[in-house]
Amino acid sequence: MWESLKKPILYLLIASGVWTSLSALIYSFKLQITSWMVLLWLIMLIYFMIYLTSQVYFVWYLYCRFKKPMPNETIRSDFSVDVFFPAYNEPMWVVERALKAAKKITYPHKTYLLDDSPDDRYEQLAKRLNTEYLTRNGNLERKAGNINAALGKTSGDLIAIFDIDHAPLPDFLDRSLGFFEDPQIGIVQVMQTFCNAKDGLIAEASVQTSLEYFNITAVCKDNVGAMSHHGSNAVIRRKALESIGGYQPGLAEDLETSLDLHAKWWKSKYVCEPLAPGLAPADFRAFCKQQLKWSRGVFEAALRSFLDGTFLRLTWHQRLAYSVRYSYYLVGLSALLGMTLTLYYLIQPSADVYEGFMARFLPFMAIAMGIRWYMMRIWGTEPMAKKGFYYKGTSLVFSTWPVYLVSLIFTITRIKIPFMSTPKEMSDDVELWTVIPQIIMIIALGLGILWKMLHWHESPAPLTVILALMLIGQHWILVAPIRQVLRKRVLGIKHETVKAELKATSNSKINKHP
Repeated sequence: MWESLKKPILYLLIASGVWTSLSALIYSFKLQITSWMVLLWLIMLIYFMIYLTSQVYFVWYLYCRFKKPMPNETIRSDFSVDVFFPAYNEPMWVVERALKAAKKITYPHKTYLLDDSPDDRYEQLAKRLNTEYLTRNGNLERKAGNINAALGKTSGDLIAIFDIDHAPLPDFLDRSLGFFEDPQIGIVQVMQTFCNAKDGLIAEASVQTSLEYFNITAVCKDNVGAMSHHGSNAVIRRKALESIGGYQPGLAEDLETSLDLHAKWWKSKYVCEPLAPGLAPADFRAFCKQQLKWSRGVFEAALRSFLDGTFLRLTWHQRLAYSVRYSYYLVGLSALLGMTLTLYYLIQPSADVYEGFMARFLPFMAIAMGIRWYMMRIWGTEPMAKKGFYYKGTSLVFSTWPVYLVSLIFTITRIKIPFMSTPKEMSDDVELWTVIPQIIMIIALGLGILWKMLHWHESPAPLTVILALMLIGQHWILVAPIRQVLRKRVLGIKHETVKAELKATSNSKINKHP
């Protein structure tokens, strides 16, 4: 009985969400605003419609296409497989963890450490672990160039690619190679999971940020033939890579490669199983660096795909799925617009217009969060995912809005950012530019609330005040980096043992790895 009601309940929730969102839009278009705010309000409405379509309606459409994947059968084949671990100035214990895990993969393969540093210690480690060691002159095009150089020195039918912080389980290839019996399959992406959620508040929040995508959205994308590549935990057919001229360069080289593969009509599949746990950023600085690189790369890939026509060569479902990924990092601009507009109406004599909009918008937000919770709670694969709602991960993404905003501005203005690898070890350093904009906005909203309370008798605005408090509260996770700043810059306290503790924890995971 319950099984037959799961989808109808989802459809009912989505219908309610569509109705409340359209109610807010219709209300906004009916407003008769006669001040200079008319143009600004119209621009914001158009942006809201675009963001609503790509990040809500498209996602809900994918949710409606959800079908829980059947357990994969272990299928042995005669494919030859090369396992690539690109590395660039990474901690030795991280490299060792990855190579030791690769040695335990049961399917016949060759493991290659692709050293772009180069580092003599890596070469010695590779020899000690009986692993092939490859390097090249320079590091042009970074990861993409590193992989392409290795392609010219290897011959495997399939290429398994892992970021150096991911450690594949012994049955990784057994669980993913069966799909390649279909000659049109160009890439198989395996779920990305992380094993260091207990390394601190930011690490746990970082892990939470990807749970919904790899448990729900990725399954939906796979069901419509639109699963994209995500850099690590993937197996790619050599012929497919050769057909597009190799691994494509860029800050989001995985997305660039995925786009070109799909545009060449290669198919993709997704394995919804945690088969190669990695390391999520363990501190706020590392998370910001990772997100700056990823968001800039995604914006750049989106722009490129529109300009050269790649986007138009995709199927309708693939365009929809890539639009979801393209627009994800617009959360930075959306957060700034929402906070700025709320602050504006806090200090205005009358907030009746905004109050009317909020009376319709807040119920929509509640329903949207309810739909997300429902999908995770009912169909989540991992035990952690089935909890449904993750306030730590939500706060971390929201609190990173300046990073996403800078990335968008740099994309529009064509300002390049240097390649940066995500730090793998915890640090007590905090770059002030990652927290000062948020602190300024929190203070401004706080003063706006105080101003409204002092003038409450003139024009009460309860919903506007509630939203302002919610926006301030969404930044709560910043207590972690701000505490680090205070310890280091005000109290002068340094925690020299943090790295050693994290390294010891990670080394214990190496020993426990099956």
